[in-house]
Amino acid sequence: MNLAESVQALYAEYGALKGVTIEIYKQLIAVSVKNDAASATVFLQGAQVTEYKRVGEPSLLWLSEQCDYQRGKALRGGIPVCWPWFGDIDKNPDSVKCQVSADNPPAHGFVREQAWRLANVELMDSETTQITLEFDVTPSELWPFSAALRLVVTVGSSLSLQFEVHNVGDQPFSFTSALHSYFNVAEVEAVEVLGLEGVEYIDTLEGWSRSCSSDPLRVAAEVDRIYRNVTGPIQINDPGFARQIKVTHSHAPDLVAWNPWVDKSIRLSHFADQDFHKMLCLESAHLLDNLQTLAPDQSYSMGFNCRISVT
Repeated sequence: MNLAESVQALYAEYGALKGVTIEIYKQLIAVSVKNDAASATVFLQGAQVTEYKRVGEPSLLWLSEQCDYQRGKALRGGIPVCWPWFGDIDKNPDSVKCQVSADNPPAHGFVREQAWRLANVELMDSETTQITLEFDVTPSELWPFSAALRLVVTVGSSLSLQFEVHNVGDQPFSFTSALHSYFNVAEVEAVEVLGLEGVEYIDTLEGWSRSCSSDPLRVAAEVDRIYRNVTGPIQINDPGFARQIKVTHSHAPDLVAWNPWVDKSIRLSHFADQDFHKMLCLESAHLLDNLQTLAPDQSYSMGFNCRISVT
């Protein structure tokens, strides 16, 4: 189906639901939901959540104003799904790298650039809407295995994401993955992140050296860290927006903290030179030796919940 036919089909199935709209952004389709507690937008390409707003509050997520909404190009911001590898394939474990034979495979895997299927929209109650998207992975040069992916997005007084992987083939496979969350902040220099004190991290900007800090995370320069085996929730204190964001993870032992700062911002696509002031990535993940291996018919799920407190 072409774009217009796809929208018509989605409206026929979901358009009568209260608060649900189907929208076209240039070459991409998104579903937006609104209930008594919050609103959200999810793009079918990549199953990418790009907005979550509680009533009367700023958006939880940052999305670049320079996004071009072109088919096959991931959007900068929101919550991209990174699978079946994270970042540059060469930085992944050997058991993941050896499964990929293609030249120059895309960073962060390939599913964030693919069209997912809107499987269901359910109004749980007046303040809760649940959106389910699915993607069937078939063997290719990029990934020679079969898998069924599902992302369940729950929009209410908090935002929850649950990402599921099911091996539907006859061979085991290994993967890393992340829910690459871009948080919207008033001024990143004023933000502090609690809950990572004393947690070992790998600093990719310092030769992948290992370190830890007893202080809350603050951003005053480029940051690219992988915090290992995070056991508790983290909290983003944002005085500019007068709010606290508590993030609780499920089966996601690693957390990536990233901000490109000045020099890298200039080189990034779909990213204005000063955008680094307004965003902070804190990404729920399982990476490096926390990779997952699924035998045939095995499944794995990971996710997180974000709850906002206004101060």
